[in-house]
Amino acid sequence: METNSAKHEIWAISDGRAGNVAMAMGLAEKVAELSGGHAIQRDLQVNSVKSWLYGHFSWLSSTEALTNGETLPPLVIGAGRRVAPAVAALRKTHGIKTVQILDPKMSLSRFDRVVIPQHDGVSSPNVLTTLGSLGRVSAARLSEAKNLWEPRLSHLRRPLMAVLLGGDTKRKKVTEDTWSMLINDLKRLSAYVGMVITPSRRSGTGVEARLRQSLPDAMIWDGEGENPYFGMLACADCILVTDDSVNMASEAASTGKPLALYPLLQEGGKTARFHEALITAHHAEMFSGVPTNHPTRPLDETTRIAQEIAELL
Repeated sequence: METNSAKHEIWAISDGRAGNVAMAMGLAEKVAELSGGHAIQRDLQVNSVKSWLYGHFSWLSSTEALTNGETLPPLVIGAGRRVAPAVAALRKTHGIKTVQILDPKMSLSRFDRVVIPQHDGVSSPNVLTTLGSLGRVSAARLSEAKNLWEPRLSHLRRPLMAVLLGGDTKRKKVTEDTWSMLINDLKRLSAYVGMVITPSRRSGTGVEARLRQSLPDAMIWDGEGENPYFGMLACADCILVTDDSVNMASEAASTGKPLALYPLLQEGGKTARFHEALITAHHAEMFSGVPTNHPTRPLDETTRIAQEIAELL
């Protein structure tokens, strides 16, 4: 695909939340790779009032998104409901090609393409559905991370299990009994595998302290310094991820490593449909009490969607 200088920028717009940044940048980077462009991260500080204004007064989004009169890109990719009106307004005001990730809760016709997980059950001629979330996991990124992190994790027992922990959601909280069960399960598993663990903000500081006390030989990231996330995925022999995060499970499944889902929240509805689809497609299995070593199929929805989006250019 031929490109000119303006086409070398593809903007990935989000509200700065880690999950939204990962989806927007993951897709933008892959489209840029396919089209010879360059992905640029743009974080907009958007509250509910500003989001409403963007939806009703298109020119506002142009003022916020542009700096120093720079040239507009040919493609903007947004992720998250709060930035959706700004993305739609850029299309309306400037004719830019736009892609919105996740249901924007506004007219889908205001975007060129909308990328929505299939478990959301949304359909439209311009909707592209995915199994789970898009992300930034790629063979190149994992290879780079492995070169960096393998020496730093060499002191840990093999096989090595990467443990990705979530926590409370807006819909449901993790009970103390469930946290105790998880920690006891990890302690029991530590007799067979080394562990590198990343809690999230939703896990809470109390859980992190309990993990350190129960798993003195594990490496547990404290949120300070360089984030080992991609290094964990790259160096692990198997992965355990809690069932509260579609993003984490999707990125873990993208590695093709043996993957088990831990029943932390056991939510029904859309989340349960996602887990069922992931397991049915042989990308993961439910936690069975032992470290998983079953081969899985790597999930690469980002590349598939990027190939379709690149056609917009």
